[in-house]
Amino acid sequence: MTVPATARLGPWVVISNPAWPSPYFAELERYAPPALHLAFAADLDMLAGRPGPVGVVNLHRLKRLYQEPGGQRTQRAAEAMLRRLQTLHKAGWKIVWTVHNLLPIDGQPAGAADRYAADGVLALADAAVTHTHADAEHLRTLTRTPVTVAGWAAPTPAAGPVPAPVEALARQMAAVPFAVLVLGNVTAYKNLPATVDTFSRATCRAHLFLAGPSRDPDLTDVLTRRAAASDGRVHVYPQRVPPEHAQVLYQAADTALCPYRVDGPWSFFTRMIYPSSVGTALASGAPVIAPDLPAIREMTVGRPARLYAPEAGPGPALAAAEHTPASPESCSALDPATQWRAIGAAYVRLAHSLHNAPRP
Repeated sequence: MTVPATARLGPWVVISNPAWPSPYFAELERYAPPALHLAFAADLDMLAGRPGPVGVVNLHRLKRLYQEPGGQRTQRAAEAMLRRLQTLHKAGWKIVWTVHNLLPIDGQPAGAADRYAADGVLALADAAVTHTHADAEHLRTLTRTPVTVAGWAAPTPAAGPVPAPVEALARQMAAVPFAVLVLGNVTAYKNLPATVDTFSRATCRAHLFLAGPSRDPDLTDVLTRRAAASDGRVHVYPQRVPPEHAQVLYQAADTALCPYRVDGPWSFFTRMIYPSSVGTALASGAPVIAPDLPAIREMTVGRPARLYAPEAGPGPALAAAEHTPASPESCSALDPATQWRAIGAAYVRLAHSLHNAPRP
């Protein structure tokens, strides 16, 4: 049954940390049609006494919602989160999870509490949202919850001036024979020390730029020492690059390297992953080197990319890219506004579907 476009929908409330806003939902807020009635709340407790009609609770970064005051993710905290969601559900709120990654990927590897939280939300949710059909296919093996594929898009480039440090880094990249960029948080799941070693062995004249913040001083120290021993071919820029300025660096790079581990606690990447670095690089027109995983394979269709077997590592792809760079004609940028409007339309269709669904 089709709900008329004029039907009044309840609010679509994204649970988002004001101190660490989600770039994805910031873009959705910019482009989503007014009919979505997009709003934000810092936590689930804010919805209990919210005036007005009930609507949709949109979760995305689950881990913040089941942390103890000391920051540990525990099953007790996950149970408390699920009880809050159940209370909201009984009050008429619909529960939607936008699944960036099935389990947390930053900080310590996922554990039992993380799996308990994910399973609990999937059992309770009225709908889940993924970015690729590959992710949706796997998610449907885990839950009977309907899954919507909203698609993926990159941050909208800023219209204003580029920060001086970012501009200087882009100039440095443009000045070397072949620039390989790894952009994003410096975290364990990328296995960057091994990536640096592989790069040093596989290439002769290329330069590797590691740009992004790190919450792990020990890892930063390891990478800094690797760079110092690299004959000047490895560069560490341990600062956050605003998402709206990422395109400047990707367009200065000859290729983007997007490494992801798939061993041990990160084996779930072989089944489900939202590689935002891959999406941003592709949207910027940069050729991509990344592991051959289902979601990445889907995203890179028709785009300049070299995918490698995750177990083998990126060495052969790096060597091939250095010797045979992608042609400029194959590296066209995508229009983020078009992509984000399509994503916003998918959310509105889902809102109408949930509006027409029976109350729990």
